[in-house]
Amino acid sequence: MTVFRRYIFITAACLLIGGCDEHVDWDLQYQEADLIVVEGKISNELKKHEVRLTRPLYEMNGTPEPVSGALVEIFDGRVVYSFSEASDHPGVYLSDSLFAAVLNQNYQLRIAHENKRISAVTIMREVGSFQDMVAYPVQSDPPLLEAYISDSQEPSIVRLELDWSHLPAYEDLPDSATHAVIYHYTLNGVDVNEIFKPSQEHVRFPPGTNVFREKESVNPWYGEFLRGILSETDWRGGMFDVLPGNARTNMEGEAIGFFTAADVLRDTIYDVGRGPVDID
Repeated sequence: MTVFRRYIFITAACLLIGGCDEHVDWDLQYQEADLIVVEGKISNELKKHEVRLTRPLYEMNGTPEPVSGALVEIFDGRVVYSFSEASDHPGVYLSDSLFAAVLNQNYQLRIAHENKRISAVTIMREVGSFQDMVAYPVQSDPPLLEAYISDSQEPSIVRLELDWSHLPAYEDLPDSATHAVIYHYTLNGVDVNEIFKPSQEHVRFPPGTNVFREKESVNPWYGEFLRGILSETDWRGGMFDVLPGNARTNMEGEAIGFFTAADVLRDTIYDVGRGPVDID
């Protein structure tokens, strides 16, 4: 019986090794979806707010085609805020009047374009205070610092704009050599790609740098959207990766993208690294 099994194994192996490859042409039907990509965000700042409408991109490094001629409005349960398309920026719609979103208020975005009717609902959560940022020396000649930013207590996005163009040794350099922007995301949840997210980017800057900080709140729906975006970009290649695909959306209708409301906090720290390096 053993000899027979060995004979079967050798015969099967010979058939596999001696087998030939057959070229197969798959008749795949590729069809571009007729969707609108929506990018909309309102905040607690009194200003004209913006909604951007484009077509999906199906090629790398392409330029999105703007969607013009749409009717766009936001409804807060009492007031309808109308938007008009900017004459110099097709596909960009600005509110006709100044308004500021308020905490824990529901807002509905409504879009009409040709035969499409698109809507989305969002709510604004309160933003917490800025988390700790520690600047520490990493090089002595010339002196350079790096910044470590701790996670926030609540879901949020922190944007840091670093500017050292005013320092004597850097005044004649181009903006690309005297400015840097750092984003720090805190997205609470059970998403494994958040647990195994990559370490913070290493940005070096000289003592005396000015730091302009901006922090915005993230509601649950927007947090899901951001986790999807980061899983396909910055967080790809982790221990538990995901299959590529569109990020989650809160759009109803033939659209993808997001509509959110953010509570925004801003401040400026001057001369970072001169004197105490711990920044609260």
